[in-house]
Amino acid sequence: MTQNGTRKNQIEEAIEIAAEAHHGQYRKGTRTPYITHPYAVGLILMEAGCPDAVIIAGILHDTVEDTDLTLDFIRERFGNAVANIVDGCSEDKALRWRARKTERIEALRTASPEVCTVTCADKLHNLRTIISEYDDIGDSVWDRFHGGVDDQAWYYRSILSAVAERKTTLQRNGGHAKVSTDANGATQNPPDDEKKPAPLDTVNRQLFRQFQQAVTYLFEGDHE
Repeated sequence: MTQNGTRKNQIEEAIEIAAEAHHGQYRKGTRTPYITHPYAVGLILMEAGCPDAVIIAGILHDTVEDTDLTLDFIRERFGNAVANIVDGCSEDKALRWRARKTERIEALRTASPEVCTVTCADKLHNLRTIISEYDDIGDSVWDRFHGGVDDQAWYYRSILSAVAERKTTLQRNGGHAKVSTDANGATQNPPDDEKKPAPLDTVNRQLFRQFQQAVTYLFEGDHE
């Protein structure tokens, strides 16, 4: 945003672009406009205190996969950081369901913390929606999804496992910047480029825990 606040910022721009891209689409098995999902993902990421690039990518995370919007457009408009996250969250719809889900699950094991964080927010909102609808219509909610409850349980548990493995790896340094010393043991100041706002050091712990709780609640019987 400009200093005087007279122009929309990139989050607002992403909201408008996503709304136009997803126009006419609806949530699976409902008449709920699809745009409610990427908006909710963006809000979840914002509430978790994520950087703007992660929030913007959350709002746009389904555009390349499900609309005519291209990755090149996102890269040109929002930069490499946002485009790389969106790319990491996009499935290859040319593959059959199990194959493309397996590909994404395996990719999460080495994905950036930003991709894993957006994935947690994406799946968390999906699960919240399913839980809400399950409370209203019971097991018939699974008729909307590939393979019913069994395939969906495999899918969400596998994502949780893949992100957990990545999360553990990234937390080995405790999520803090490394402190270096010189030959005399004196603390060295980081180079100027390291003083700039850095990418996420770890998967967002808050979102991971909420995602984990939702998986447990829905697929391990806590809601019964």
